[in-house]
Amino acid sequence: VSYVVGAFEASREAERQGLRGQVLAREAELRSLRAQIDPHFLFNSLHSISALTAVDPAGARRMCLMLAGFLRESLALGAEARIPLARELALVERFLSIERVRFGDRLQMAIEPDEAGACLIAPLLLQPIVENAVTHGVAHVLEGGTIRIAASRSGSTLSIVVENPCDPERQRGTGAGLGLANVRARLQA
Repeated sequence: VSYVVGAFEASREAERQGLRGQVLAREAELRSLRAQIDPHFLFNSLHSISALTAVDPAGARRMCLMLAGFLRESLALGAEARIPLARELALVERFLSIERVRFGDRLQMAIEPDEAGACLIAPLLLQPIVENAVTHGVAHVLEGGTIRIAASRSGSTLSIVVENPCDPERQRGTGAGLGLANVRARLQA
């Protein structure tokens, strides 16, 4: 009986060690994906500021200051495993405010969190999606448009919809799609 109990305990400990290893591997994967999203956004933002310096130097300066505040908040949120949707939406609103420096009144926003604002999500999950809505939507529509974000909760299911106008005649880009690929991978993890 003593040998059976000892073997059972050793088996349980090996199982615990295996699960611990899986959790650590998954956490490392999530950190890697999160680290890839930040430079992607930074590259796009700096490119926007660079373009703005030629036509509106004061706007470029304003955008730099707003970007610094946005990045400070992103770093704070990125250090957390989960944040309330309301904080993510506030960060998205800051992002859209930065982009409004570049687009002016052509870019409008409508954010409707419903009662879902308290739901916990991975930080910086919406930012790449909203960035795509601006870059591949509003930016290519002459009259601009509104980025609409609606969130709703039904039981344990959280639904988030991001809508943007687009030019139906514009050809699809051939970009790497890093932002959306990382969002998918983070959701799966």
